[in-house]
Amino acid sequence: MNVGVGDVLAVKTGGIGGALIRFGAWLRGLPHGINHVVIAHHLDDKGALIGLEGRPGGVGWVDMRDYLASPATVSNADQPKTDEQRYTVAKHAEAMLRAPYDWPAIVADAGCDLGLPSPDDLDWNGNAAPLHVVCSSYAAYLYRIAGLARPGPTKGGRFVQPADWAQWDAKKGWQ
Repeated sequence: MNVGVGDVLAVKTGGIGGALIRFGAWLRGLPHGINHVVIAHHLDDKGALIGLEGRPGGVGWVDMRDYLASPATVSNADQPKTDEQRYTVAKHAEAMLRAPYDWPAIVADAGCDLGLPSPDDLDWNGNAAPLHVVCSSYAAYLYRIAGLARPGPTKGGRFVQPADWAQWDAKKGWQ
């Protein structure tokens, strides 16, 4: 996988939270082998790809080697991006370090997985950085700011889930 700065990886993690996210994706008829999204940021001094991810403790750094080695991982590395767009994604991603988790969005995502309508009136509007994010909405916001195509289902991106990224990647939704 030829991943570069600003690329988004949809990955599989363990734990009950990951299992519930994959179950929700299965209920929606979406790819359910992944449950998390990570944004590639830079190579460290040893050549390891380092990313940023939204997680319950807040946005933070992650060594991406395990994700890259997993056969479950999918990415949008084939999506065309300019150097300026990659820089924009990386700089805005870094600016949101420690942004808290968006628990209300998690509840709304679970409701959507169970067939309830998405609360579009609670979606993000404008270009101000969100105060709270989940992994997949964090990537959706960054792509909107950089002018890059990204998966739905909502215009602002708050309710984009990992399965939305996985399906979009598999279908090359940017084309």
